[in-house]
Amino acid sequence: MLPASDITEILTNLAALNLQPNTTAQILAAVLAPLLRSAEPDPPVRPRQHAAGPRAKPRQATRQKRKYQRGAPDARDRATRALKANPGISWTKLAVTAGVSRSTVRNAARELDAEARKATRREARQARKTSETAKPATERRQRAQQFLRGELARGPKPVTDVEAAAEKAHIDISTLAQARGDLGVVTSRGNAGGVQAVQWSLPAG
Repeated sequence: MLPASDITEILTNLAALNLQPNTTAQILAAVLAPLLRSAEPDPPVRPRQHAAGPRAKPRQATRQKRKYQRGAPDARDRATRALKANPGISWTKLAVTAGVSRSTVRNAARELDAEARKATRREARQARKTSETAKPATERRQRAQQFLRGELARGPKPVTDVEAAAEKAHIDISTLAQARGDLGVVTSRGNAGGVQAVQWSLPAG
């Protein structure tokens, strides 16, 4: 509200103008009313009230994952059994017999062919491995036989000397023993420097 001194000053100034009463009233209404309203204190601002609890988020519809079902495994099994039981029948007849589609029979046939090729490769690798393992053994045995023929060509020789020479020639004892049996090497005792020692010699004739 305006102070009383301001209102008194306004009224004195209006009276000095010698205006008509109606005019004075209109001026007062036009001037004082807005001033009086602007002088009124603003209403207190109330703080914004928040909801008691957190606002719940709208529930979103859960998206269900689509489940993709593969072809029934029993159809492939039936086709495989039919192929094994009837190797000479066409795929179309096999499909009718097994109660499956022709494509299922074709896929089963391809799997059987792939398994057969794998089995063939495995057998071939095993055969090569066996051959490679047997070949060096045979070669070592033949080499030991040649070694014994050379060592005993001039007559009986102490076993210790033969074995020492075999070790230098990188011939193991077991291979040497096999070669000795193959050649029919004769074992005997003889004097070597006054001491009887076991000696080997080639068979006569």
